Amino acid sequence: MKLQQLRFFVAICQSGLNVTSAAKSLYTSQPGVSRQVRLLEDELGLSLFVRQGKALVSLTQAGKEVLKRARMILKEVENIKAFSHELNHVDQGQLNIATTHTQARYVLPAVIQKFHQQYPSVKVNLLQGTSQQNLSSLRNGEVDFVITSGSTAATSDLVKLDLFKWQRKIVVPKDHPLATKKQISLKELSEHPLIVYVFNDQESSSLVQAFKQAGLPYKIVFTARDSDVIKAYVRQGLGVGLIAGMALDEQTDHDLHGIETESILPLCSTWMAFNPSLFLRGFMHEFIQLFAPHVQREQVQSAIDNKLMLIDPQKNTQPINSAWHA
Repeated sequence: MKLQQLRFFVAICQSGLNVTSAAKSLYTSQPGVSRQVRLLEDELGLSLFVRQGKALVSLTQAGKEVLKRARMILKEVENIKAFSHELNHVDQGQLNIATTHTQARYVLPAVIQKFHQQYPSVKVNLLQGTSQQNLSSLRNGEVDFVITSGSTAATSDLVKLDLFKWQRKIVVPKDHPLATKKQISLKELSEHPLIVYVFNDQESSSLVQAFKQAGLPYKIVFTARDSDVIKAYVRQGLGVGLIAGMALDEQTDHDLHGIETESILPLCSTWMAFNPSLFLRGFMHEFIQLFAPHVQREQVQSAIDNKLMLIDPQKNTQPINSAWHA
């Protein structure tokens, strides 16, 4: 068995079982990829794919198990390379982060600026998506860190650092009936059409749960992954927006009015996740320190050593807003 064969197999799976696309991503020929995967199947004595003629339809059960292990093996190979690179080039490398629009737009710019000043030779790649898309990218080995918000229920296989608490804000145009208020009740909120983040309309979301527990009807008319899109539709009069507190900017959003939700909705969390097999290079630790100065390197190592323990350094403190990284 060769590492090349495992790389080819994983590449096919990541390309949606399209061998031609996998070959292009590997800068090699399609027949060569097919041949190496066939050799791998022959050596293992297993069929990794369900086939219809020459087309790959799906992974067999054996294929799914081999894929899981192949990814672990290739990750360890990358860790060995990273360890070697760390010893020889401590200030060079690449940091791949998957995050949401709100984090990328309103939280990370100042952090990445400081990081770049310390590590000008480290390239940062930022991938934006929903929490589910970002976790998929992490599990596929496409990124090192995920920085996101929401539930951690489907992340038992990852190291998770629960870092910050924050409040949502209700946003309305300055001429809206609610624009004269600093606080409103959940009942008042339920009387207006709502524009919320993607997945905030799901049964499991804390927003929906708050309405249900209060026995109140609600109407969500639009969802988006992007805070700026939500604000744009609020300006058009489509409904009342609910966004992360740090996404309301006094200068650019001077035409909008923000209403606190502390008394009617639970706090949200921002957390970071990474694969337990990831070799954390020095600059990765430094990035965590810049993003969450209150989290010590020993706490991060403890989260790894104690088998994916979720830590919450701010469990008993007041929520922190956009001043995190001022």
